[in-house]
Amino acid sequence: MERLFSLFNTGGTVDHTRAKQPGAHHITEIEGLRGIALSLVVLFHLFGGGRVSGGIDVFLVISGFLLTGSTTRRIERGAPFLLEHFSRVARRLVPSAAVVVVFVALAALLVFPESRWLQTGRELIASLLYFENWELISSQLAYGAAGVDSSPLQHFWSLSVQGQFFLAWPLALVIIAFAARAAGVKPFYSFVIATALVTIASFAYSIMLVNADQSVAYLSTWTRLWELGVGAILALTATKIPLPLWARSPLAWLGLTLIVTCGFAIDGATAFPGILTLWPVLGTALVIVSAGGTSRFSPVHVVDTRVITFLARISYPLYLWHWPLLIVYLEYRHYDAVGWKGAALVLSASVLLAWLTQRFVAEPLVLTQPPKNHFAPFVVPASIVATVAILLSIGVGAIERSNAAELAAAEKAAQASTELYPGARALTDGIEATDPTVGFVPSTEIANADLPDLYSRGCVQNYRSEPGMDEVLICEDEDTTDPSHFVVMSGGSHVLHWYPALKTIATEENWRLEVVDKDGCRLTVRADETNFAPSEMCYSWNDNALPALVEMAPDAVFTVGTRTPETDGVEIVHPGQVGAWQYLADADIPVIAMRDTPRFTSSVPECLDEHDDNPLACARDRSEIFLDRAPYLDTPNIPESTVFIDLTDSFCTAESCDPIVGNILAYRDEDHMTATYSRTLVGSLRAELEAQAGWLF
Repeated sequence: MERLFSLFNTGGTVDHTRAKQPGAHHITEIEGLRGIALSLVVLFHLFGGGRVSGGIDVFLVISGFLLTGSTTRRIERGAPFLLEHFSRVARRLVPSAAVVVVFVALAALLVFPESRWLQTGRELIASLLYFENWELISSQLAYGAAGVDSSPLQHFWSLSVQGQFFLAWPLALVIIAFAARAAGVKPFYSFVIATALVTIASFAYSIMLVNADQSVAYLSTWTRLWELGVGAILALTATKIPLPLWARSPLAWLGLTLIVTCGFAIDGATAFPGILTLWPVLGTALVIVSAGGTSRFSPVHVVDTRVITFLARISYPLYLWHWPLLIVYLEYRHYDAVGWKGAALVLSASVLLAWLTQRFVAEPLVLTQPPKNHFAPFVVPASIVATVAILLSIGVGAIERSNAAELAAAEKAAQASTELYPGARALTDGIEATDPTVGFVPSTEIANADLPDLYSRGCVQNYRSEPGMDEVLICEDEDTTDPSHFVVMSGGSHVLHWYPALKTIATEENWRLEVVDKDGCRLTVRADETNFAPSEMCYSWNDNALPALVEMAPDAVFTVGTRTPETDGVEIVHPGQVGAWQYLADADIPVIAMRDTPRFTSSVPECLDEHDDNPLACARDRSEIFLDRAPYLDTPNIPESTVFIDLTDSFCTAESCDPIVGNILAYRDEDHMTATYSRTLVGSLRAELEAQAGWLF
């Protein structure tokens, strides 16, 4: 144990994690690859129209190679290094990242609408603490082309993956070495076996998850670990099987060609990190194993040029700066995409800021000789992280408290004054807002949080397709005793946004109201769908949910009956849903199917922020969304026990569907009602339920 704990001590060791530093393990080709890979990442982000270059995958392999080589050499020498390693990594990574995080925080306050402040604040903390990839997954953000709704910190996902690896991998190798020596086995063989097992497992998982939920797979640490593992295996084995000199130049050129052409040949944004990721990974591996070629035809003469060396030097801060500058530029100009002039401007500013950051922030801290005290090297990066994280946490906490208070006030105001806040009643009952100057509720800043309270109970299955997300969860009704009837809501988020209205009616009528739901997944069976393609996980969930509903034996299942179009297309009834209704009908369970609600082409709260002087600019023509004749009236094979409710007139006039109705903001995003608006639909919904589902009353 003494030998294990000694590895945590500091010492005067050479840092091999920086390829640029001279020494026996400096590899010119790797330094050049960093510059080329970074250039590809930035150029594709700015000029690639949403495609990705594969440059991040190059960085992951290089990171695995450098860290594993450095760590295993030190372990084999028995040199104490872990504390020195962690402090060195922290001093290299944290200060530059903190500068960019502070910039994004200020830019968000000045440029972004207030509705984005809370999520941006959460991501600022996640980026600073290197778990942004998991924050993006949990907040349902997918990695894609830059647009006005893209996160300015989205690119921190890869830095988070690497940061987690830098923290965990040296510890894992130290533990493996200790266990191997205790068992009388050479650590080298244990390193190779353990690394190979981790790499194979991660690769297999990435292929599985890409097929199930590619957007999650793209960001997950577990699906990216195999790329770091390839680099680690190269560090352990490349020198054991040296290539002949004559083969190095051709293989290096092949590897470099694979790297440069990857973004043109593969749409990595939709394919990575699955099997096609082998394209840039193998390209990087070929360049690494071919390093050291002396031929005048070797690509080392290309990657060792002054421009590439400069880009390699500023690669980390350039990566940090280019994405937030791009997103801030798009937000400031209200553009959906960047043109070549804007891209050139962002590129120039990114290079300048990257050089300034490298010259005056990163290098002074990295090149400064750390104190001999064991924990002194942590003082600067730890102080930076603590200060910025505390300030951000205070800000996020203040926004959350303010939003909660404002949301409660909005709900109270809407319930207290039908005259000021009639909501849907302005359309159905002719109740005009008596004082339109009071403004609408909820505000755009808090609209996205105006959800049914079910979501805070953790009983709604997540929309994603990760293993286990076909489990049926039940939001039980614990408030109702001796109920008169039993109703279950099921069929996705366009069912759940009716919950505040239906719950009010259920309470008045003493119904037992429960929810069986998976977001983004309608009640359906497998069918020939031309306009609707549920995920395999959604089908799997339905395979479990429909029998569960039959077993629950409710007096009715409340669901959504049509689907309105986002842009092009027409309102439809999906054949698979009709099959699900028949499944329930066969069990003598009637279905109450709601006509779908309006969908807009962009976030309604953000549109209102941009057009605060003209809210009707965010409206949509009714004819673009709804057919004159409801599609279920002409859909064959609908069971007789299925009844439909159409409350379109509670959302739209004869001509348009407006974002604000009766002084209440009706939508929290592109297509979901605010809970505040839902509660104003109680009267209309009750009247239709009494007419169409009279057995419940």
